[in-house]
Parts: sequence; structure tokens; C-alpha cells
Amino acid sequence: MSDISPQDVANKLLSDGFSRSGPVASTLSDPIADTPMVVTLDELRPYELDPRLTRNPLYDDIKASIRERGLDSPPPITRRPGAAHFIIRNGGNTRLAILRELWGETRDERFFRIACLFRPWPERGEIIALTGHLAENELHGGLSFIERALGVQKARELYEQETGKPLSQSELARRLKADGYPVPQPHISRMQEAIQYLLPAIPTVLYAGLGRHQVEQLTSLR
Repeated sequence: MSDISPQDVANKLLSDGFSRSGPVASTLSDPIADTPMVVTLDELRPYELDPRLTRNPLYDDIKASIRERGLDSPPPITRRPGAAHFIIRNGGNTRLAILRELWGETRDERFFRIACLFRPWPERGEIIALTGHLAENELHGGLSFIERALGVQKARELYEQETGKPLSQSELARRLKADGYPVPQPHISRMQEAIQYLLPAIPTVLYAGLGRHQVEQLTSLR
């Protein structure tokens, strides 16, 4: 039997008999473990249920720091199954907005390409993302009382979708604590009163930063 040259082997592998018959993967699947990666602003979107509804009071300070130092603490990112874009996993929407501004102002690539930690979308992805944003926002500029109240209300809706039944305030407090965002039951009661009675009447005052003690005083007058 004559020797087969490497070229003969290559020709056979490229022949019709060795053609691919299975499906062709169009895109790679996301990692199944925490993985550092570089993404661009075009690939990244803010988290849609971010509880922060007003401008971060530290916005200008954060922007000045990022302009001079770059992004010291890139936000973790994730992606819903089947989605086209990555999203911020917890916190970081302010930093993303600032990066977009700085990219538009400077066209500096360090504001366009971001080294992030990708974390896989968990089984309870929506509620984990929301409670993560609530907790993270408390550490970076805080939230107004009404923003926290609306965030907790949205969390309640997600929990009730999970369980298929209404939750008491005490059960809501227990679940929030278990997911890393502890809120005492009495605070939840004040939050619900603020949404029900005060938000329709004085939204501007609430979004300007009216605190829990003032909310308690006003709701006690009804």
C-alpha cells in the first residue's frame, strides 16, 4: 500500500464525503461561570428596572473621577437567555450613562471598551437583578424613600409571580432579606402608604427626597 501524503489526507477531509451535515452555530453561548470579558458600549444596555428614577446626587463627582482615572470599578454584567445585549447586573447604570457621555465628548476608546466581569444569568434572574440594584444603589449615592418604595413594590410583584399567590408584608420582608436587601416590615408598611396616598398628591416632593420620617408624619394625618 502506497504512502498517503498529508495533501491527500487534506483533500479527503475536504471532499463531499466529509462535509458538515449538522447545524452551524451562528454565535457562541455565554460562559456558564463568572468570566472576565471586554464589551463595548454598543453591546451593553442599562438594567430596565433600575430603581433609581432621578439623577444620582453624586453624578458629577463620579463623572469627574471616571474622566481622570478611568473606570476603577467596572459593574458586573449579565445577559438574559436569548437576549442580544448584555445588561448591568447590579448597580452601575449611572456609570454606564457617564461612559456614554464621555465617549460622545472625547471619542476616547477607554470609555468605549470596558473590562467587565460577566456573571451568568441565574435561575431567579429578574428578582436577583432587582434586589442587587436596590442594594448596590444604597452604596453609591443612595435612593430616595419613594424610589426604594417603588423598587420594593416591583420586587413584591416578582415574588408573587414566583409563588403564584399574594405575599404578606412580613413574608415580603423575609424574602428581601434572604435575597440580600433587608427591609424591616414597618418600613414596608410606610412605603406602601407613601405609594398609595402621597405619590398621587405630591410626587415632586417625594422625588426631591422626602424622607421616611416626613412620610410617617404626613401619612399619620390622613
